Amino acid sequence: MAAMMTGTRTKTAARHLVEQLAAWGCRTVYGVAGDENLYLLDALAGQDAIQYVACRLETTAALMASAEAKLTGRLTACTAGAGPGAALLTAGLGDAALDRAPVLAITGQVERKKIGTGAKQAVDQQFLLQPFARYTATTADPGALPMQLNRAMRTALEEGGVAHLSVPKDVWTQQVDSPIFPPPPKRKPPRPAGEEMERAVRAMEGAKRPIILAGRGTEESREALLALAERLTAPITVTMPARPVVPADHPLFLGGLGQAGSGISSELLRESDLCLVLGATWWPEDFVPKEIPVVQADISPGQIGLHAPVVAGIVGEMDEVLKEWLERLRPQDRSEWKRRIEGARIRWKEQIEREARQRAVPLAPQQVIAALAKVVDDDAVIALDTGDHTLWFNRIFQPKNQEILLSGRWRTLGFALPAAMAAKRVYDGRQVVALAGDGGFATTMADLITAVRYGWPIAVIVMNNGSFAMEKNRMEAAGLDASPAGLVNPDFAALAEAFGGEGHFVEEADQLEEVLRRALSSRRLSIVEVRIGSPRVPHTRL
Repeated sequence: MAAMMTGTRTKTAARHLVEQLAAWGCRTVYGVAGDENLYLLDALAGQDAIQYVACRLETTAALMASAEAKLTGRLTACTAGAGPGAALLTAGLGDAALDRAPVLAITGQVERKKIGTGAKQAVDQQFLLQPFARYTATTADPGALPMQLNRAMRTALEEGGVAHLSVPKDVWTQQVDSPIFPPPPKRKPPRPAGEEMERAVRAMEGAKRPIILAGRGTEESREALLALAERLTAPITVTMPARPVVPADHPLFLGGLGQAGSGISSELLRESDLCLVLGATWWPEDFVPKEIPVVQADISPGQIGLHAPVVAGIVGEMDEVLKEWLERLRPQDRSEWKRRIEGARIRWKEQIEREARQRAVPLAPQQVIAALAKVVDDDAVIALDTGDHTLWFNRIFQPKNQEILLSGRWRTLGFALPAAMAAKRVYDGRQVVALAGDGGFATTMADLITAVRYGWPIAVIVMNNGSFAMEKNRMEAAGLDASPAGLVNPDFAALAEAFGGEGHFVEEADQLEEVLRRALSSRRLSIVEVRIGSPRVPHTRL
């Protein structure tokens, strides 16, 4: 093994960890200073390969790490001190764990002699983070750190998700005599089994009304995906992260799937006789027929058949799989299905245009999202918080080439602002927007100062309806007293000014586009607070 490693020299554990991260392409460590990670922060300050981003809240640090890992696919790290610092990472690590973003969490720990003694801020961090971490270890001896770190990084990258190291305070300054492990070679998935490919092709050729559910796993295979859809006359519904993969004006595009999706996606799924699930992990049981035959393709074997039985399951590189299908599939006459798709698309387009044109007082969420769609750059990054506004966004927004960031399965409140900041750090030249509700935004808004500190000119749109609207609407639909879901909010526009940014307040439809353009073109952090109503999203129930 020694022959495969480089850079042997004695150094502190803190310095070794930083050099090892840099060797594997980690470019950012997000964190909050705590008594037990100060030596690590000192080591980060002494080099320029990795930027340390100082946050105000550990949750923000973990969410930023998760967002950067989602955007880039590279290992990203976050750090916190012991006890409450480590605990506050969990809201962000849950997002990385469930969305399989490669994140390394590095938590400080009390000195080794104090572990298990009831010392202040001491907690079993492996037990604390075990639900989220695919690998977790405490460094009991500096000699173990290189191997533990190597295993942690490999696990996060190769399996996708969170790895965790808990490093006692007194270990950071200990000497480590170990070389740097080189990054592992990239593994190419095996070619799909011939019999499975044949079974998939037979199912597709035999289908009269096929439909495609495309996930983010298709984002590098856009041309092949569209060619396959056209060969099969198969309409495409997408998961929310995959919204930009298919042009909104494509004649086979249906929109999203689920409560936040288009009505015609579920409608045509119920009529179809085969669903191709391509690079997608989203399968909303209430919006898909239970007996529909499924052909699934994914790079991860563990995803095949996870949510629904399959008639054929293909593991492989998506682009290769789709191109092989195209070579083998014979054209079929599906003109009747094509006419059905065209009629459904026309009807749905008219529906969402009516919603966007309404003149509601206070403003309707659809109006805000339609205005955003008109003024935002085609290649912008849009970070979505969790809440009713996310559902309205998926229903109304017609993406061009924008990147959509969201907390896919963890669905934590407070995601939008940290994700937008991470996106601006990664893509300095692109427009970045955070779209949040008043409830979600308030959970991480302390880190507005972080955006100001680092000069990240992001536009934050806060849709203020004075409530946790999703919960309020569900409680009302069930006949419950919804008053506990009400909120008392600060003046968000004034808050932006207090933090050193720009604040705007909108409550008239005629103001929307002009104010949004100003915020999007600003060179400073901007908050646009929009006073909206809280209409129920269709199919809302407890």
